[in-house]
Amino acid sequence: MLIETKQLKDIANWMKVEHPAELPEVLQGIFFMDGNGLPDDCLTMYSSEWNADNLTLLLRVFDPVIWTFHSSTTGRLLLHFVKFARFTYLFRFSDATLQHGHITPIMFGWSVPQWLVDFLIDRDPNSPNGDTWHRRNSFFGRPPDNGYTLRRVVDKDGNHTSAFPDMLSKVDSDCLIIAKE
Repeated sequence: MLIETKQLKDIANWMKVEHPAELPEVLQGIFFMDGNGLPDDCLTMYSSEWNADNLTLLLRVFDPVIWTFHSSTTGRLLLHFVKFARFTYLFRFSDATLQHGHITPIMFGWSVPQWLVDFLIDRDPNSPNGDTWHRRNSFFGRPPDNGYTLRRVVDKDGNHTSAFPDMLSKVDSDCLIIAKE
């Protein structure tokens, strides 16, 4: 596995995939996990598999150049775990508006049951274009935590959004990615 160090300030230039998936516009671009307690910061859904009939998105976190990890020991450990476990997320949206969905984590090819962990994603009603999403987690059937906010920082055309400078003020400049081999 190749690991590269990149600069988050240049993310619009290097976080690109050769053949991006045909995604609904609200899922396009690069997103920042604002307030995420884990050692990862940004993601893109472009290399995922979108199924418009089932309203599902299969996102392989271990794919090259789609997820950033902190340039730290904990970030490196998470990156190695993600690759080893072939960590994947299956998004299931409730309806065609893509306002609300559940995310099933998949590790080692095994889907984690919803009663054990239920990851929720809700598009902010004040952000119809998908610039802001709320991510919350429920464990063992308990009420969801406060989670974090998923903010689009680069739009579908590769332009920085108004959230980009705020992201840069909250992250270290260096990040790690799984690189193309």
